[in-house]
Amino acid sequence: MKRFIFLVILGLLLFPTVNAQVMRELNVTVDIQPEGSNDVQISFKFTDDIKEVNFPFSGGIGDLKSENGNCTVKKEIRNILNCKPPSPFIVGVIKITASFKGSGLTQKEGNITYFSFDIPILWMTDDVRVVVKLPEGMVLTKEVLLPISPSGVDMRYDGRRIMATWEFVDKTPGDVLPIRIYYEPLVPQPVIKYPIYELVAVISIIIIIGISIIYRKVSKRSEIVLSVLNEGERIVVDIIRREGKENVDQRKIVSASGFSKAKVSRIIQSLVSRGVVKSERIGRKNKVSLTKIPLKE
Repeated sequence: MKRFIFLVILGLLLFPTVNAQVMRELNVTVDIQPEGSNDVQISFKFTDDIKEVNFPFSGGIGDLKSENGNCTVKKEIRNILNCKPPSPFIVGVIKITASFKGSGLTQKEGNITYFSFDIPILWMTDDVRVVVKLPEGMVLTKEVLLPISPSGVDMRYDGRRIMATWEFVDKTPGDVLPIRIYYEPLVPQPVIKYPIYELVAVISIIIIIGISIIYRKVSKRSEIVLSVLNEGERIVVDIIRREGKENVDQRKIVSASGFSKAKVSRIIQSLVSRGVVKSERIGRKNKVSLTKIPLKE
């Protein structure tokens, strides 16, 4: 919750003029290392009407390198990744890539590690691609009802590790993409007398787990974890819960939230697609109700 508030306030204070500018592509890749650090790569593709890019990062930034531009770190409320073209006279499409060691994105409790990365959208952005690579030997935990979010993730296994990919289109300033993953080590199997048998057994187990992850339908789980909802979704869910009715008039949600009708409609559509709420047309009114009871944070 605090991260969302910080990012929204930061966007309003530091970047008040970005709404008219368009980011063609925003690509974020996080390679989680076994020791808990993160190799982060962020690529910005934009036209020359954007003179510089300022990207808030909730963790620490170290060993910063840039390609096709000049990137530095500004110290504000949060660390700000500032990237500029190598020359102010460059015209056309510009692509700058920043690579660095990122800290503060993971927390560990027992065997379970929690990865959290809120990606702010500060421009009209055509395409956003987010890739997170888990450390070798790690799998999504079964101890959490929704171990990965948001929905629409593409899970792949490359023979050594699990990779999660999200692709988003037409994002608007003020949006925040909350990436959440809970993972834990694969439980070691008993040692078999012959090493070749042990190798085959381990590979088979990893393949089976990878397949089960790909086909898991997280949107149909009986409960959700509130921490994976973004700020707007939390507000809408809280309003429906406070009403305590099976069917809440969508107009009442608009009035209580202060959001526009279009934004409330987008949020409800997202929650419906994930099985959190149901919406039905009754007469001339849209009625919304919860299908699941969210857990406490």
